[in-house]
Amino acid sequence: MTYIIKAPPDYLPLTMSEFVKHFSNLLTNDTNDHWINYENYTKIIGYCCRGLFEICMKYFAKEDLVIATTPIHHTSFRNIIEKYVKPENIHIIELNSNFNEIKKVPEMKKCDIVVITHLFGQDMDLSVLSKFKKKHNCLILEDRVQGGTLDVKFSHKVVDIALYSMAMDKRPIALGGGFMYIDNKHPKLIADFKEIIEKLPREKSSKRFKELLKKIPTFLIYNYRAVTFTFVSFIKLLNSFNKKISILSITKSYRNSNPGFSRKGYLLKPSKGLLKSMYQNFHRHKEIEDLYTKNYDFFINCFSPKLKSYFFPWYNGKTSLTPYNTILIEENLVEEFLEFLSDYSISSLPNPTYKLFNKSYGDYSEIIKFNNGIAYLPCFVNMTKEEIVFLTNRIKEFYRIHNLSK
Repeated sequence: MTYIIKAPPDYLPLTMSEFVKHFSNLLTNDTNDHWINYENYTKIIGYCCRGLFEICMKYFAKEDLVIATTPIHHTSFRNIIEKYVKPENIHIIELNSNFNEIKKVPEMKKCDIVVITHLFGQDMDLSVLSKFKKKHNCLILEDRVQGGTLDVKFSHKVVDIALYSMAMDKRPIALGGGFMYIDNKHPKLIADFKEIIEKLPREKSSKRFKELLKKIPTFLIYNYRAVTFTFVSFIKLLNSFNKKISILSITKSYRNSNPGFSRKGYLLKPSKGLLKSMYQNFHRHKEIEDLYTKNYDFFINCFSPKLKSYFFPWYNGKTSLTPYNTILIEENLVEEFLEFLSDYSISSLPNPTYKLFNKSYGDYSEIIKFNNGIAYLPCFVNMTKEEIVFLTNRIKEFYRIHNLSK
């Protein structure tokens, strides 16, 4: 039986009433602080995650700033690092062949900051950085937007600053905003960042309103199966008249034009409405993580150990706590794989998230091959078990057709 899988490659973890509430929050007169003090750490609240990261890099910026960093980042993080750090002062941390552990920390004369991006809804073990940190007396900053459970604030005690997003498909979700935790061992850093945030221009309520309006079609298509079905069926109809119009081409185009974040003008502090939405949702990560766990565990266990290690080499037995259902395909077969799924009306995407630095550092060939092989499958959250089985069978069929093996 052929299914129309009623799920795109993303999902917004909120209900219709919660979505509407973000609009009503625009009317608030509440004044919430841009930080919350806790016993062991302080939460600094910003307009977005990338804005907070840029504030960090700008704060530490100097002529000879030297960093050690993982090779793969979200596009904005990559661009911000390259904006503030000279290419010769960027040193790449070597990951293992599965890209889920640190294999080797670079030999360096000095290091000011370590920047870690966690991938695929899992945390990497950062204990290997303990000696490195002691040797260089450096700060360790982590991007945990695609990391492990938020039951812990830092992935490891070695971390000084942990960054999070509350954008449209994140956990917790506020359809905007971001925050970072700073270890209270850094009182000056905390005081300075509080002052920096307070001096930023505030997001206008009209801007927040427009951003929410733009998310309405995305919310309906991503979350409501009847809307998704109608959308996919309409594309199939158009495809019968014009072969250039396909699930794949439309999914790519829609994702590019609706990324869910601002590419510029993000050095702001949140509007009162956004700030209220964030305060209402800080505590709601667990229910989202439980939502991701249920169907992902069913999905991944549809594959044999051999296929798990082939298509999901980073999988370490823990649930991927992200809406992005990521798969690894041999680099030269990615387009063919995506077209193959499109023929079955299955929406998918070539890697839209993770990027490498513009300059190659050492032997970059394996990293390039890996990053170019990443693709996004439909998000499993809104899929039925029948749809998940149908999807996994198509992946296995592609494997058999090409006689794929390591």
